[in-house]
Amino acid sequence: MPVWQRVIFCFCGIFGCLAVMLAALGAHLPDQAFITGGRPMLSRGVEMLMWHVLALLGLGVSGIAALRWVALPMAAGTVLFTLPVVSLALKGPNVALLAPFGGTLTMLAWLSLAVLACFAHRFRRSMT
Repeated sequence: MPVWQRVIFCFCGIFGCLAVMLAALGAHLPDQAFITGGRPMLSRGVEMLMWHVLALLGLGVSGIAALRWVALPMAAGTVLFTLPVVSLALKGPNVALLAPFGGTLTMLAWLSLAVLACFAHRFRRSMT
């Protein structure tokens, strides 16, 4: 298994574990542990993690080498976007300046997937 796939599967494991942990915190922490509206904000962060775990699993399982250029930025963007959301929801440090970079990186990763899909026929041999 190539290094990029191992890295992506590692992200999947970490993201999945964090999502379950954060969902448990969201369900069991008292209201005063959150900012106003923090519980639903945390829930959206958990959803972001879990949906991207599934997307990253799909990219990694495909084994298509060119998809590493989608998977790696998607994983990094997910961290940079989700961390500020979760931190704010739980009254943690203010790292909100990371969110726009993470969101942009994640959106670019999704757009890269679309571009690769549209032009896959042109570089079929390099995709495998």
